[in-house]
Amino acid sequence: MNEDLIEELAIYSKDPLGFVLFAFPWGETGTELEKHSGPELWQIEILSKLRDGLIDVKTAIRLAVTSGHGIGKSALVAWLILWAISTFEDTIGVVTANTETQLKTKTWVQLAKWYRLFIGKDLFEMTATKICSVDPAHKNTWRIDMVPWSERNTEAFAGLHNQGKRIILIFDEGSAIPDLIFEVAEGALTDKNTEIIWAVFGNPTKNKGRFRDCFAGGKFAHRWSQLQVDSRQVSLTDKEQIQEWIDDFGEDSDFVRVRVRGVFP
Repeated sequence: MNEDLIEELAIYSKDPLGFVLFAFPWGETGTELEKHSGPELWQIEILSKLRDGLIDVKTAIRLAVTSGHGIGKSALVAWLILWAISTFEDTIGVVTANTETQLKTKTWVQLAKWYRLFIGKDLFEMTATKICSVDPAHKNTWRIDMVPWSERNTEAFAGLHNQGKRIILIFDEGSAIPDLIFEVAEGALTDKNTEIIWAVFGNPTKNKGRFRDCFAGGKFAHRWSQLQVDSRQVSLTDKEQIQEWIDDFGEDSDFVRVRVRGVFP
């Protein structure tokens, strides 16, 4: 294994923004990122929130993001996975989403893209269901798994413990993940002296449930660091299409609130 690279990546253990800027070939000619200089402003804000929360291990870090469509959410999820696993030895984690299709065709496809661009990809192996260390001695202890949720099979979330090390738990399209999965996942927060990062993302499609409760007015809002992202604020989105929606449905329609503004109905 490349010990120098491992040590260099470890420098960013508490700096996910620095990691993202270091780990991918931003602006390099001939790469997929040739015309990109770095993350979007909202992504920088989330990475900075995470950095600022990693001062100690006394409290789990909870990040909740609600947004419109097309903001680059899956890219950020991929960066968080690669940062978490590559900057802290024997990190474990679970990534889930509203459906298995979302996991396979969106979340994991984006991870595959950024893994391909990642400076440290040779240190890890990515399969259809996991990313793990290539070191045979760490394959089972240094890994993040893609796990479709099931209300009948919650062991993957209930048994997520990694005393004294790092745990990362990511919910993609969290608005459609049942409350039971949120409740069972709380069990991962009990490890003492452990870096615990729980991040949930989604379009604000439902006005009740645990995802809604992460935001202002919700029962658990005081526990979560929140961000609401309007699709119009992101360079990646088609502004003409968005304006058509606003013209057709109205600025304060539920269609525009959910799909553009990132606001609950």
